[in-house]
Amino acid sequence: MGITEAVKKGFTLSGKLFKVIALFFILNLVMGLVSLPLAKPENIGNPSVAVISFILSLLFFLIFIYLQGGALGAARDVHKSGSWDMSNFSVYGKKYYMRILGLLALYTLVALAIVLILALIGSGVLSISDNAFTRTLVFGVAAIIALFTVILLLLPIYSIVADEKSVMQALKKGVKLGKEHFWPLLGLFTLLIVISIFISLTAGFAIGLATVPLPLLPGQVLITIVNSAVQSYIPIVMMLALMGYYLSLSREPETPQA
Repeated sequence: MGITEAVKKGFTLSGKLFKVIALFFILNLVMGLVSLPLAKPENIGNPSVAVISFILSLLFFLIFIYLQGGALGAARDVHKSGSWDMSNFSVYGKKYYMRILGLLALYTLVALAIVLILALIGSGVLSISDNAFTRTLVFGVAAIIALFTVILLLLPIYSIVADEKSVMQALKKGVKLGKEHFWPLLGLFTLLIVISIFISLTAGFAIGLATVPLPLLPGQVLITIVNSAVQSYIPIVMMLALMGYYLSLSREPETPQA
């Protein structure tokens, strides 16, 4: 499957996952509306508000993992059979919950390790020569390593659902496929990001104009509704595109070892 075909399928099949998009929309909308009073200027620096915000963020994150498992299972079914059953959504959410959570925890450890290593190397280089060139060089190298890591870690979560792999098995297979198809995967990821930015900017511009004559609170609510819709639709399109691409890669015969 080519890059453009994967993106096209992402948009085409998204209509079949309307109920999934609606579930994500409800979560994003509730989270956005709950956050509105907490984000008031007078609450900045308030310890109790900070604690409430952290607890709510953690709660929504745990719910998100459940929805993610259901959505990934639905995306797999749609690609493989052309349809899916809403009754399976809860089953998938429970089935893949701990594996997705474990993978995200592993990603966090990898990210922390990379940040620590880059910080140590960067501080060492800058302690020897701290100028505009070395700072740009350190930043550039860090950005390249970060991008390389992101691309390599795109596919393991799809392996968990598509291939019923454990966390470590999915990580191994996903990274392997990421290495073998790095440049096409980078192209697909970049194209999806560009499309998502374009949609977000277009929606943001339109809603910005629409809220100009409105009072502050109704305007904030309308912006929250539109943002929730965009933040629910785009990730599902990206998930479908990447799931389709992963399935096409995993069906390819593996390169024989010398």
